[in-house]
Amino acid sequence: LPLTMDEIERIEVVRGSNAATYGSNAVAGVVNIVTRTSNDGPAATVSVTGGSPELADASARFRRSFGPLSIALNARTGGDAGFAHRYDSSRLNASTLRADLALDSSDEINFMAGQSSGTRSVGYPLGVPGNLDNGNGFRSIRTDNWFAHVRFRRLVATDNEWSIGFYQNEDQGREAWAADVAPVINQELADLGIPFSVGPLSVPIDYNRTATRRNLDFQHLFSAGTEVRVAWGAELRHEELKSQRMFYDTGRASTNLFRVSANVEWKPSDLWTFNVGNMVESFRGYATKASPRVFATYHVTREHAVRGGFSRAYRQPSLIEAQGDSRFIYPEIAAALTALDPVQGPLLAAGFKQGRATRTFVGTPSLRPERLDSLELGYVGQFGRSSLEIRAFHERYSQLVTEARYVDADYLNTGITFVAGADVDIDGFEYQYRYRGDGREIWFSHALPRIASNATCRPRRTCYEDTVPSSTWSLTWMEALPQDWSVSATLFGVNSARWFNGSERIDAYQTLDARIAKKFRSGPTTWEAALAVTDIGPRYETFNDDQGTRTPFNRVARQTMLTLRASWF
Repeated sequence: LPLTMDEIERIEVVRGSNAATYGSNAVAGVVNIVTRTSNDGPAATVSVTGGSPELADASARFRRSFGPLSIALNARTGGDAGFAHRYDSSRLNASTLRADLALDSSDEINFMAGQSSGTRSVGYPLGVPGNLDNGNGFRSIRTDNWFAHVRFRRLVATDNEWSIGFYQNEDQGREAWAADVAPVINQELADLGIPFSVGPLSVPIDYNRTATRRNLDFQHLFSAGTEVRVAWGAELRHEELKSQRMFYDTGRASTNLFRVSANVEWKPSDLWTFNVGNMVESFRGYATKASPRVFATYHVTREHAVRGGFSRAYRQPSLIEAQGDSRFIYPEIAAALTALDPVQGPLLAAGFKQGRATRTFVGTPSLRPERLDSLELGYVGQFGRSSLEIRAFHERYSQLVTEARYVDADYLNTGITFVAGADVDIDGFEYQYRYRGDGREIWFSHALPRIASNATCRPRRTCYEDTVPSSTWSLTWMEALPQDWSVSATLFGVNSARWFNGSERIDAYQTLDARIAKKFRSGPTTWEAALAVTDIGPRYETFNDDQGTRTPFNRVARQTMLTLRASWF
């Protein structure tokens, strides 16, 4: 993201679906990043971080006010060497501008714009099963992103506010390389019993793409009496993806979205709070869908409450899943086959569809949106300086989009298409304990999900039941010590799982992150030096594409980082 850490005020993690509040595709959960205004925080902050393996980050934030106008400039650069046995080093540079203008006591304009550019190395080394000819190619992906967001707000009264906003975002990816297809062609000739072979043959491959989104929205929050609060709004969005590789015939695909949503909070007494919401959305080419949400909270006392509710949400098929069409047709191969033998070559070329014709994936326009129906029951309790949250949930996914083999006799090779898969049920129990006081914080979180599905588990294919660890937990301790010292540590534990998208089973693992910091004050300047070490403990993998060789390519490396930070107030 084109953001610096100093721009972030807080990060809210919302468990479960909440499309009625957060909009389209807010299905399994929401990570809501709330940024600071330009008149919040220190006047200037500079931070540099260095560490191993080859980690180097730097960021800066400067802000200033000019009467009713405040401006903040932010920039960062960061990168590392990636995994030890992977070609996956990366670097990202980003900058943003935030401006807030108070027109009068009730009206204001907020503006934010930013850009980022980066490179990431990808590709597989020779010898990885399934990539013996390195057809996946060592290459660098370059990404360039820019966005602009403007919002006008009007405060009608202390309990009545409306706003209108517009943003545009564009993301460009440049990914091109040359692949030697001779090993594949020669293998196919041998399979056909044809006594020919071609020498090294490089063909161009590119997955260049540009994604654009334009969005216009209106929001209104007000109180309808002392017991009722209402938030409603409307949104109009256009999305377009341009890629000659992903959309062979048209070179692009697009969709439009219109949605209206409303949420009502009703407190008929000190004991009860009801939250009712709904979102009605219409994507071009799909039937209109409603995503209702109904929750009730019973306040047993001021410190203890129980709540329960139901929600529904949809995930629309992506442009690739619905409209994608990726083909590789290379006349270079026909020319190479013809050069082998002027007589037989043209016949061979014709047999190879005038060159190597491959359709790697094709979309399914008739795909229906995925649907998630959720039920949950929860408890929140306050015990002095401690709090406890408990949540039990049942989720049912319907029309899950899954991959299937695409068959078409007109192509030499085919890849995948997308179809509606089996329904999936997830039942779970999770809880979080938190203590805060006297400069100390302790958090313990634990999740215990279970998945069930009527899908047939085929050999060498991942079953839904394996795709989530049966237990995930973390224990965090943070302590403010005398003389401006502070320490923190987090211990994680994750059970074994086997992810979709090509992973073999990962082993269960536990790991520890730790940090110690010291602050120094000199007049209006605050300095901080911090040493952090991540992944303390045995080496482990979070994704395993070793293809059964048990040669770990993705072992997470221990990182040691030293950060120096200065803030001027």
